[in-house]
Amino acid sequence: MPTIRQIQMVRTLAEHRHFTRAANALGVTQSALTKSLQALEDELGVRLFDRGTGEPEPTLFGGIVLDHGRTLLRDMSELVREIDLAKGLETGGITVSASVFPSELWAPQALGRLAEAHPRLNCVLRAGDARQAVDDVSEGVSDVAIADAAEAEGRDNLDSEILATTRLAMFCRPEHPLARRRVVRPNDLLEYPFAGPPLPRALVGRDLLKLVRTAFSVAPGGQLVPRLSVGSFSAMARMVLHSNALGWAPEVLLADDFRHGVFRQLKTDAPAIGATFALFTRRNRTPSPATIEFVQLVKAMLPSGARQ
Repeated sequence: MPTIRQIQMVRTLAEHRHFTRAANALGVTQSALTKSLQALEDELGVRLFDRGTGEPEPTLFGGIVLDHGRTLLRDMSELVREIDLAKGLETGGITVSASVFPSELWAPQALGRLAEAHPRLNCVLRAGDARQAVDDVSEGVSDVAIADAAEAEGRDNLDSEILATTRLAMFCRPEHPLARRRVVRPNDLLEYPFAGPPLPRALVGRDLLKLVRTAFSVAPGGQLVPRLSVGSFSAMARMVLHSNALGWAPEVLLADDFRHGVFRQLKTDAPAIGATFALFTRRNRTPSPATIEFVQLVKAMLPSGARQ
């Protein structure tokens, strides 16, 4: 009977397609990984990976182990989570996923305060685009996510709660050709690339529809992807600072940079755009004490009037 450790080994090797990298990820030597794989193959009587093509490729039998192993590992993760839930806040951990702007505005600060109050708690922050953050919760990878509220659409296995709405500002470097214009027309923006994370379609108003159609491409999932797609606010800011790219972000993130002249805010004649963020959790899943306290810490950080 394959063990959980052996299934983890097969999954890691399939992900990395390289024995040394997989062994490093597992924290074992390459020879130990090879011996464990051979022992599992001998036990099952089949070959799980083809090794003669330069990189290990799962065979039909390896694919079966991966398919069934995914469920077993998820169930084991749930088992460990339920035990941690029973133990409370003194042990166990919490994993939070956040999209680009919430991963700057609230998530790290709240996790830091949670860790300060409970030193033995393991805290993990996964930052990425909004869709991946919500997928993490849907798939049981994370306990809670903070992401664009638009991602709630079609997520029947999730509960969402509106957290805050923030005004978005468009910005550029001080030397940008558009920086000294009092009002920038949407057509003027088309001459320059946009840098930032994917946007949900729900953010786009009718007045900006032409701009979006020209400057963004539509991903299969419906997200609007800029020409310079980045996964963090700091990467966006650096890209804008060193090029004629244009960026956008919540005004609160840019207030100090505007005040000190690091960036210039662009004023357009289009209506202001606001981004609405929500908390996401798995439906019918009892939140852990750590998750409950994390959510309380996030809400306590919001200024009055931020929540809708």
